Amino acid sequence: MNLHERVLSVLACKHVSEVVIGAPYSVTADLMDFFKVDLVCHGRTPIMPDVDGSDPYAEPKRRGKFKVIDSASDMTTKTIVERIIEHRLEYELRNKKKEDKEVAVFEAMQRAEQEQASRSQVQPTEEKEAK
Repeated sequence: MNLHERVLSVLACKHVSEVVIGAPYSVTADLMDFFKVDLVCHGRTPIMPDVDGSDPYAEPKRRGKFKVIDSASDMTTKTIVERIIEHRLEYELRNKKKEDKEVAVFEAMQRAEQEQASRSQVQPTEEKEAK
């Protein structure tokens, strides 16, 4: 899904009133106060620390407004990236085979044209000699 589709999907949840696009990785007190955040959720995937090594969810945890949810899906960004790479390699191999076949057909057509041209050059001289 693209960003627009993901936002619409999240907004379709009855408990969601707003989606903040481009929010910082770490949830700050200012962000929570400005948007009047009631709850910050994260899936069961590992929480990566912020660039400074801190917990990006420290503030919502401190306020008691953080919840880990089970999405019942094992899909992660890592899985998606692995699939993209795997499919890319399959795509490249498939296209390489197609290209090899096309080159072989093209070369065969060129040889056939050359043979045809050489036969047409030989035939007039044979006809002259026969007369």
